[in-house]
Amino acid sequence: MINDINMARRYFEKNRPVHIVSHALINVFRQKADCFRFIFQFFAANLGKKGFNVSPKDAAKAGQALLYGEKIPSKFVIIEHPPFVHLLDFSQVVNHDHLYLLPNIENAIPRFMQKLNNGFAQSFNSAHKRKYAVFGSRYKDVVAKTDFQSHAISRYVSIINPLDVFQPGWREKGLKNPKKAFSFLKNYEFSSFPDKIGERHSSILASPEILGQYAPFWEKNEEYQNFVKEFLNERAVSLNHLFLE
Repeated sequence: MINDINMARRYFEKNRPVHIVSHALINVFRQKADCFRFIFQFFAANLGKKGFNVSPKDAAKAGQALLYGEKIPSKFVIIEHPPFVHLLDFSQVVNHDHLYLLPNIENAIPRFMQKLNNGFAQSFNSAHKRKYAVFGSRYKDVVAKTDFQSHAISRYVSIINPLDVFQPGWREKGLKNPKKAFSFLKNYEFSSFPDKIGERHSSILASPEILGQYAPFWEKNEEYQNFVKEFLNERAVSLNHLFLE
């Protein structure tokens, strides 16, 4: 459980995107089922709370369905309010998650993050029969103030961080194979990258209208893919595996 008396002191404006990072004390995103449970908890916390008698197994199945744009039983979520936030970008990487959020109401971030992290901690502990803390400290946040910063955050969230799973240490040593790196990003379930290139349409993401306004690169599929390939080439350690355009 998270109990941070300073949580409400940080003020967040409506319609001002915020990059959130939450670090866990253990590797909570090693197993797919836990990643799916996090997705479900995101959906439930954003609208209200998890329904009664939703087992960890049910939560994992619901999270997988939401990730792939499918509907879940209405009884799984008790709707109590409009969405706290709109999700612009995300990734789950081993022991932490990145969320790029657009607050839908004034100062929604503290309320939403407390519900999300506490709810996921309870679900994780229930699934693994443990009683210890999952998140050790308050999440970190950065408010995006310019389009340039917004683009940089998006790249960091759903490209740079997932690549740490593909090739640990690549930031210092360089990518060994940009082609395989792009393929990995394309198939990495637990980020918004597959959605950004049109391979998937997750239910947890913001509407196309909101993405078009606050994350306009989503509307430029081919241009965005070329940008990513160029970025991966720039991070390569040799010329042997570069994309040939």
